[in-house]
Amino acid sequence: MKTKNFITILVCVVLLSVLSSGIIVAQDKMTKDEWKSEMAAEQAKLKDLQTQSAKLTAESDSLKALSSKMDADVRSCEDALYAMLGVTRADVEAFDKELTDMESRVSELQRMSDEELMNHKDEIARMDTRLGEMSKSKIALIPRYGQRVQSLQDRVNGLKKSLSKEKTYVVGTWSKNRDCLWNIAKKKDIYANAWMWPKIWQGNRDKIKDPDVIKPKWVLKIPEAKELSKEEKSSANSYYRKKASAPSK
Repeated sequence: MKTKNFITILVCVVLLSVLSSGIIVAQDKMTKDEWKSEMAAEQAKLKDLQTQSAKLTAESDSLKALSSKMDADVRSCEDALYAMLGVTRADVEAFDKELTDMESRVSELQRMSDEELMNHKDEIARMDTRLGEMSKSKIALIPRYGQRVQSLQDRVNGLKKSLSKEKTYVVGTWSKNRDCLWNIAKKKDIYANAWMWPKIWQGNRDKIKDPDVIKPKWVLKIPEAKELSKEEKSSANSYYRKKASAPSK
């Protein structure tokens, strides 16, 4: 009985094995057919892409040739214009570089505070003078350069306007702010130099009769930060002599 059952089981296993093999073969055959179909479709796409690529390459070459011709035409026109103005290409390139450098520097100056700008007053004045010269150059007759010169001049005029603003300081109290002409001049946003105090005194003679006496809430004008004038030095020396000769209390 056991032998019969064993044979039956063995036959079933063999049949299952045969059936499985047939199914796998059929599946393999379908996969190959599908693969061939897919490959054919991909090959068609590749061919289409190659055709498009060849077309785009031809168009690109045509555009490059056209661009080269246009560049040559522009250069020829520029050379004719420069010859008419009596300048060389090197002159124009130097003019362009100077403008570019100045534009960059003006951008830096425009980011500064009014107090910081005071330290660059001479530089701004030189720029203003140079722009006046550049505006009269024959190169400025070329629109793109003339426009840049004018734009830069407008920006420099803005810097000059900032420099012309009258700086003031509102006096605080001695107990809270320790404000006196010496300490005010010493402030970083004023002169950062206490010895400049006579400049504030002389710039506010309508208010300050005695440099040792200033009152809270007075609005003092702060003159430009530059070396003391002869008059300011003389006034300071007179003050020091007077203090030195005053009787001790």
